[in-house]
Amino acid sequence: MENEHTNIVTKKERIELERSQKQKAQERTIQIKQMKAGIPWILFIGFIVGVTYWAFSVAKTANENRPGEKVVIMNQDHVAPGGAADVVYNSNPPTSGSHSEAAPWGFNVEEILDENAIHNLEHGGIWISYKNLDEDAISTLKNIAKRNSASVVVSPRAANDANIAVASWGRVMKLDAIDEEAINQYIRKNKNKSPEPIAR
Repeated sequence: MENEHTNIVTKKERIELERSQKQKAQERTIQIKQMKAGIPWILFIGFIVGVTYWAFSVAKTANENRPGEKVVIMNQDHVAPGGAADVVYNSNPPTSGSHSEAAPWGFNVEEILDENAIHNLEHGGIWISYKNLDEDAISTLKNIAKRNSASVVVSPRAANDANIAVASWGRVMKLDAIDEEAINQYIRKNKNKSPEPIAR
């Protein structure tokens, strides 16, 4: 008899039990709704993370595939004209470091100072220096300068250790003879890869 009495549920207990079950069901419904509401945000955040990772990967690959040899960046110090005369640069020709005012864009008949050309490189330009070239090769460089009149500087340079050196900020490609396709590709892939990219 005692067991039968303990198994009997009072009306009040039944109401409390039903209320508790109803409340749990409501809480589960709310949780499901919240989860469903959060799914688009999770997908959106995942998409953003994925796109960001992809963009960094593409940028890294593009940087690795740029023509020319990478050179350690020295500095961006601006000095008065002639103020970099005693500076020892870490590449020949230099691709970064102390510099003064920019050299004129385009083809230069006379040699220009390294410290001037470096300023052009800082602005995203390409410096093509040369020595020991015949008139046909020089004519090709003139045409390249003409086609890139606001982004390329061409000048003779006796101190080169190669007949042609194509330089950009922190990068240089050396050639023994004219390779117009290689030079054009270098310009396309290295122009404006610099701290102050304003070359056109």
